[in-house]
Amino acid sequence: MRSASLFAVLALALLLVASSVAYAQPPPTLLWSDPTDTLAIALSANGQYVVVGTFLEVRFYSRSSSTPLWIYSELSTFTSVAISADGSYVAAGSFGGVYFWANAKSLTGNPAPTWTSAIPGGSIEHRCLAISDDGNYVAACGTGPNVFYWAGAAGMTGSNIATTWDFSLAAQVEAIALSDDGNHVAAVGFSFNAGGVLGYWNNAISLTGHNQQPTWRAQEPNEQFVDVAISDDGNYVAVAGLASTATIFYWANAITRTGTSEPHTWAGGVDVPFASVDISCDGDSVIAGAEVLIEPSIGGAGVAVAGASADGINRGSVYFWGAAQGLSGSPLPTWVYPTPLGVADVAINDAGTYMAAVTSNLDTLYFFDKQGNLLWQDVDIRGDKLSISCDGGTLAVGTPGPLTAYLFDTGFSTPCCGVEAVGGTAMPVNILATLGPWLVVVGLVGCIGTAVVVAKKRRP
Repeated sequence: MRSASLFAVLALALLLVASSVAYAQPPPTLLWSDPTDTLAIALSANGQYVVVGTFLEVRFYSRSSSTPLWIYSELSTFTSVAISADGSYVAAGSFGGVYFWANAKSLTGNPAPTWTSAIPGGSIEHRCLAISDDGNYVAACGTGPNVFYWAGAAGMTGSNIATTWDFSLAAQVEAIALSDDGNHVAAVGFSFNAGGVLGYWNNAISLTGHNQQPTWRAQEPNEQFVDVAISDDGNYVAVAGLASTATIFYWANAITRTGTSEPHTWAGGVDVPFASVDISCDGDSVIAGAEVLIEPSIGGAGVAVAGASADGINRGSVYFWGAAQGLSGSPLPTWVYPTPLGVADVAINDAGTYMAAVTSNLDTLYFFDKQGNLLWQDVDIRGDKLSISCDGGTLAVGTPGPLTAYLFDTGFSTPCCGVEAVGGTAMPVNILATLGPWLVVVGLVGCIGTAVVVAKKRRP
């Protein structure tokens, strides 16, 4: 009897210790920071290279140093940047158009762009520039109602390069997204007549000419679309709305639609104003950042209530929907995490297992797992722009004040969708955190076995 009691006590201890080890995760590692006026930031999918847009410069870094590998200077404000999956190609947007660098990893000094576009007639703002994984296709917006597209970008040279195709969406275009291969384009904006407007193009790499009509469109009256995300294959699209009826809208089967007013598959977070959205590579996980008051409920999930609190401060929250492909109607989020103020930006890794959010008005950067557990936070980071590597192991943050670019090793990773993880390995970055609980279990099992044997030997 005594041996059985001893075994039960030690087994309970085993479970408690293993549980505590499983949730005792190390903080992230700040790889570097650079005090520069970061207006835009983008991280290569493999986590090895970072490009930053500033008031007068485009700055290109490696993962290993805060000293840029090269800096391009011009009397222009670079409000958007994009980078290919391996960092070989870089695009930057300004009032003067699109600037493009080939072989970016081998450049030094103050390298002239490989090519520049014709002046688009306005500034290419944050969220209005995208590049395919291989760097051969570029899409831009943010100059009023226009959507621009360049095919064969990797082989172009010269100045005033004309678009391969373009279109006027009859709305103020706010954001654009590309599938990994550049063959599918989604652009969103706002029109006083139509509300939120989404345009979607199939076979984008083969289109040519002006006024290239979208394959399909969607409209949400009384809505204002401000951000868009697309799955790697282009088949799933998520859109953030910021108006009074704001919602996260989701369209499945995007590559087979053809209508002029396509209905959304589902809309979640109804009446919550969202500022940002991101999607996993397969479209099955969606994260969104909201400017909304959260009333905590049991378990900390929270209930969203639009508006300001009694102290007049507008609260924020992070929303997450799992199994997004199979949802319909107005699904409740899988989890909601309240933040002190509005969430400026969110980012999710390919597998949808790790994600980040940042608030711009208070110094907080958050990092979550798919279950909604807060793995770590940095209360000294005030940011409004995020970019994450495909495996989630590296995170770039741009801050409006103090103006700084940051690069973190998050401590966590999951294999990418078709792209090598940091260092060319698909193993989790945090090996000890992954194996720690099991090492404890093995050790305690050995102790339990020894204790039981000793107890048997002492039995009269």
